Amino acid sequence: LTVTLKDVTAPSITCPANTTVNANASCQGTVGAYTATSLSDNCNPSPTVTQSPVSSTLLTGHNSMQTITLTANDGNGNSANCTLTVTLKDVTAPTITCPANATVNANASCQGTVGAYTATSLSDNCNPSPTVTQSPVSSTILSGHNSMQTITLTANDGNGNTANCTLTVTLKDVTAPSITCPANATVNVGANCTTNLAAYAPTSMSDNCSVPTAVQSPAAGTLLSGHNTVQTVTMTATDGAGNSRTCTFTVTLKDVTAPNIVCKNAIVNLIGNSVTITPAQVYQSGSDNCGVVNLQSVTPNTFNCSNIGNNTVVLTANDGNGNSATCSAVVTVRDITPPTAVCKTTIINADLNINGTVTVLPSTINNGSSDNCSFTLSLTPSTFDCTNIGLNAVTLRATDTGGNTATCAAKVRVRDLIKPSARCKNPTIYLNDQGQATLTVADVNNNSTDACGIASMTLSQTQYSCAELAGSPWSVTLSMTDVNGNSASCLAYVTVSDIIAPEAECEDVTVSLGSNGRVMVYSANLAFNSTDNCSVWSYSPTAKLYTTANLGPNNLTITVKDYKGNASSCVSVVTVLPFSSNNLVDSSGSDQGADPTHTGAFDFVVYPNPTSGEVNLAMDIAQDETILIRIFDLNGRLIYQQETEGISGENVFRLNLAELKSGLYVIDIQSGIERAQQRVLIQN
Repeated sequence: LTVTLKDVTAPSITCPANTTVNANASCQGTVGAYTATSLSDNCNPSPTVTQSPVSSTLLTGHNSMQTITLTANDGNGNSANCTLTVTLKDVTAPTITCPANATVNANASCQGTVGAYTATSLSDNCNPSPTVTQSPVSSTILSGHNSMQTITLTANDGNGNTANCTLTVTLKDVTAPSITCPANATVNVGANCTTNLAAYAPTSMSDNCSVPTAVQSPAAGTLLSGHNTVQTVTMTATDGAGNSRTCTFTVTLKDVTAPNIVCKNAIVNLIGNSVTITPAQVYQSGSDNCGVVNLQSVTPNTFNCSNIGNNTVVLTANDGNGNSATCSAVVTVRDITPPTAVCKTTIINADLNINGTVTVLPSTINNGSSDNCSFTLSLTPSTFDCTNIGLNAVTLRATDTGGNTATCAAKVRVRDLIKPSARCKNPTIYLNDQGQATLTVADVNNNSTDACGIASMTLSQTQYSCAELAGSPWSVTLSMTDVNGNSASCLAYVTVSDIIAPEAECEDVTVSLGSNGRVMVYSANLAFNSTDNCSVWSYSPTAKLYTTANLGPNNLTITVKDYKGNASSCVSVVTVLPFSSNNLVDSSGSDQGADPTHTGAFDFVVYPNPTSGEVNLAMDIAQDETILIRIFDLNGRLIYQQETEGISGENVFRLNLAELKSGLYVIDIQSGIERAQQRVLIQN
């Protein structure tokens, strides 16, 4: 057999690193020829190498790329390749040309922006429109006249290549300053009617870039003369760049100096009741700087009675140029005509007042007094009192405002027609041990007065007794008469009181119990001998009940009171005996009879007795029952009747008998078959 050796191993090849090619003026370039950096084969020491695409292949445009493949062939049918990248690069700067230097006008703040500028020529090998930037930017501020700024324009082709050019920008001030003249002025002329033009300054002046200066024409110090002369003044403002502006105002000359005048005083007399003066009467001399003195007025110029005496007047004069002056003078106005005094011929009555005086007014005496002016009246004497009662001679005097006087005589009758001032007070008087009291004027009088004196005072009632205790207070009239016969009175209310206590006197008593084991004792029966300066009004206790528990002697304290509540006490010994049908003794010590069922239920006490009106009926009953109370006169006529409800035990009923006439009456009390009577004396 035949064995053939075959080469099946591909050669080994390594390409060079990726590379760049610079673009030419047309922004083109060829890829070029490349050699493997390493090449080997197992059988062929020199394999052949081919390049694709070939070296003359054209690249166009910055960053355009081409992949190059190198292929190794060992001639035995085995091959291998590698690749690299070729990139076209633009390394040529663009060309740029700047415009000519420029000028910028300053604004109102003396500033301006540099502005935006465009290259006059611009080109590049690869980029037909390179970008252009300006530094500093267009909004960059320039400040101040003739300030300068260099501007740089930079062209960039976008491929990392740049070029620049420069120009100069200058700021120029072309704005005239502003100026405002002062307002039109008025200048006062001096003593010789002339003045020098003053130096004026603008009211406002400004410039956008510098401080302007101002020039006045005509210049300060120029002589001006005459009243109402008008001078136009021009002011020119110029800035540091030579720009200028003007304004004008007027200066008017004025005579403002008042004339100089001197016054003199004058004396005038009223003609009737008035007088008028002229300016010449109070003018002495005068002068003026530009004109003449013209007398204008005197104020006031008319006087009447109200102006008698010294009056200040003002004289006014002018110079014909609107200036006036004044001076003061004193005009003495005199009234030399006396008044006429006329009195009434009848007697004038003058009545004293409550204070005992009277003032007579001059008008009361006046009967048509007169004067050419006003006048006052006075009366001598004019004030009278109690010592002047009767006729009095008086003198009426008329005095006018000029001091002229006249008098006349009259008569005044002074009278006292005022009643006394009666003033009462309400007294309290006290009954004595006889039940009597005396009221005095001093008790009632409460400082009654009269200007001229009180001659007498009397009371309508002076004596009082126990009868006035009830119904108090009592009215009384205080009457009085003054020294001139005038009378008055006042009403007082007298309270009659009693502060003397009764004298209590008790008696001992022996009583027997009833068949029911009870007996009632009444205090009025035991203390009936008690006395008072008036009368005993009540007994306390009204009644006392005794039972088998009280057998033997018992001390009973009895209190007696009068109408005003004054009280005193005494002790009565009440001896209680057991029930015995043969020995019945009532509470007053009298025989009760032999009826063993009688309990004394309707024994009752009447007090006070005698009485001026009110009485108390005291009794003790065994059970609740209706009680009939009747009153008869001594002729047996029924004059009072009343039914009332009684309750078991002690009862007290009060009756008002004040409407009955004084006299003796019988009080009858009945309930069922029980009946009792007592007499009562009424003293009104």
